Amino acid sequence: MKQIVMNAALGFDTFVIMRHGPRNTSYAPSHTGIKLGCYFCSDVIAPKDSLSDQTLDQMCTVTRPGLASIASSSCVELLVSLLQHPDGLHAPAPPPMNSKSGEQAYSGGGETDGTNSILGLVPHQIRGFLAEFKNILVTAQQFERCTGCSEKVIQAYEQDGFEMLLRAFNEDTYLTQLTGLDKLYEESEAAIADVDIGDEDDF
Repeated sequence: MKQIVMNAALGFDTFVIMRHGPRNTSYAPSHTGIKLGCYFCSDVIAPKDSLSDQTLDQMCTVTRPGLASIASSSCVELLVSLLQHPDGLHAPAPPPMNSKSGEQAYSGGGETDGTNSILGLVPHQIRGFLAEFKNILVTAQQFERCTGCSEKVIQAYEQDGFEMLLRAFNEDTYLTQLTGLDKLYEESEAAIADVDIGDEDDF
């Protein structure tokens, strides 16, 4: 899969825009950097109905007036920067932000260290906080049990096509079983059950 996928997600006064990473198997064997994930790689839950029985604010339908235009225009600029990078879809994300100063390492639009395009940085994600008029750059790694881009999901789609999509739409547990997330849930619950918190008298 060599298509470029971009997305923007809005909250009330926050937004996330990102470029989805390429397929895991498309990386060269010699690749040693981070393999960029998709929108769902940071979640440990499968996609679900976000409209039924939800309050208005939980449906992400109420936002500040300028948020959609800020997010969408930033998403376009990220796409343009990605298209101008010599590695295209496989462009690496820039180094992490300085946790103390909040500043991003950047060598300038005309100079490239492998992470910049001719137009500047090509971040993986931009998270905006309108209340603080602040953006931070985030890089998220691929998750082997991701319900969106893991090899098991892609291979199931390549094999079964639209039938696989119908199962994902209609069966709540299909993706969790396909990717092994259900096993991860069980392992997590077992680990929590094994934790000995102790009695209050011990404190």
